[in-house]
Amino acid sequence: MTLMYKQYWKTIKPMNKKNELNLIKGGRSFYITLIACLIVFLGAVTALITAFNQLMMQHDEKLSGEICNLVSEKMSNSILFMTDSAKNVSSVLSAQDFETPEEIYEKLRECENKNFVSIGFIDENGELYASSTEKEEFEKWSLLDTAKLADPVSISFPYRSTRFGQPVITLFTGFEYGEARHGYMFMTYLFSTLQDAAETETLLNDIEIWLMDAKSANIIQCTGYDVHASGSWANAYLAMQNINQENKEDYDEWYGKMLNGEPSAAVSYSIDEIYYSQSYSSIEYMPGWHVVVRIPGKALSATMKTFRNYVIIFLFVLLAVMIILISILYISGKRDNYILGQLSINDPLTGVLNRRAFDLAAEKMIGSTKGAAMIFFDIDYFKQVNDNFGHDIGDKLLITFSDILKKNFSDLGLVSRYGGDEFVVLAEMSSADVITERLKQALDEVHGIRLEDYKKDGKDETENDGETKDFKISFSAGAAKYPRDASTLSDLQKCADIAVYTVKERGRNAYLWYSPTFYKSN
Repeated sequence: MTLMYKQYWKTIKPMNKKNELNLIKGGRSFYITLIACLIVFLGAVTALITAFNQLMMQHDEKLSGEICNLVSEKMSNSILFMTDSAKNVSSVLSAQDFETPEEIYEKLRECENKNFVSIGFIDENGELYASSTEKEEFEKWSLLDTAKLADPVSISFPYRSTRFGQPVITLFTGFEYGEARHGYMFMTYLFSTLQDAAETETLLNDIEIWLMDAKSANIIQCTGYDVHASGSWANAYLAMQNINQENKEDYDEWYGKMLNGEPSAAVSYSIDEIYYSQSYSSIEYMPGWHVVVRIPGKALSATMKTFRNYVIIFLFVLLAVMIILISILYISGKRDNYILGQLSINDPLTGVLNRRAFDLAAEKMIGSTKGAAMIFFDIDYFKQVNDNFGHDIGDKLLITFSDILKKNFSDLGLVSRYGGDEFVVLAEMSSADVITERLKQALDEVHGIRLEDYKKDGKDETENDGETKDFKISFSAGAAKYPRDASTLSDLQKCADIAVYTVKERGRNAYLWYSPTFYKSN
């Protein structure tokens, strides 16, 4: 017998039927059910979290796209206002009769107001009428090239003005003067004018809004969490170097759409542990330039994450309640199952295994042991006890007899009532001498049974009191060795049965080990 069986049978108690039931049925269904519930629950929570994350990603992209379109529209309207202002000034001046370009410039200077910070004129020969500082900036930023693109309006990219110490944009419009001469008028606006249009209270300082040139990937920040960075320049290639590897392909696809002239697109990506949703939208009056809105997921999804966490907490509370209810039902049903278990595996009178349970347990034990002894017991002349002294005394004798067998053999193996006065034991056997010694001890104890002890309560006293004192109790037992005598349970039982039959033929009140010679004599 393996070490597991040794430990099991050394700790078994006569009234502890749980282990016997587990030996027959396995005893793992409750824990398997509980583990299965946990697995299903964890799978459901995982699916829920995945679904929530997917919904949050879709929500973030949609919201950032809506914000981006809104900001783009506001910027386009702001630029449209600038354009209309330039056209109006140009129309008014074109209707007047100026003799020299200097007169035009002087008149333009009178038009300066809070909407723009400077205004000037370029004649048909490309001569610039502006301040010396503006002339230097025109040359530095090649703004004359931008002016020639006016049809009827063109807008420069944002650049940092030396004169004003902050980013500005310059708007150009065609201008007719004199005798059908063609030149260009320009108006310079602070970039903060566009920044003001980009500001939104939707997410306070969490939102980042940039202007981005698709061709160069240069970006200029309009607003963001770092207020000191407003108006600063950067390059998208460098800014996105730390994007997580698994998101780079999505980001490149997003940027490709911008290069291909698609009006808007959205993308989601992570940098380190921070998740972002980012969208762009083209600006109608600034060809090649786009509004880019980037929002960290924590800002967009805070409410949804809180809701998700509440749902998860509720599910865990529900799981705890479910486990408690299952446990209560298990403990409550355990008592009923114990009784049913005893009826299914134990003899109701003696408490030892019944025949069916013994056969099932014996099959498992035989398959796990290296050596065992099968012992059949018959109480000698038990029918006379029932016939002469009544079934009540006969039942008490069976209980006492089973207690003696359990006392001597339950630490080694299985004890069972096979039917009537027949009992069987399957015991681990490291040595036949150990079993023989246990058989001798059991026989001595059975010899010590006195039937009159069952009648001391006064309820069973009869005229047969003298006979009970003279009636001697004994048993006949036959033992067979596994695997020496037989290699299967049924063959081992046959050998033990032959041995006990031989004992009866020889006069009873003894025990014998099976021998093949018994076949010849019987």
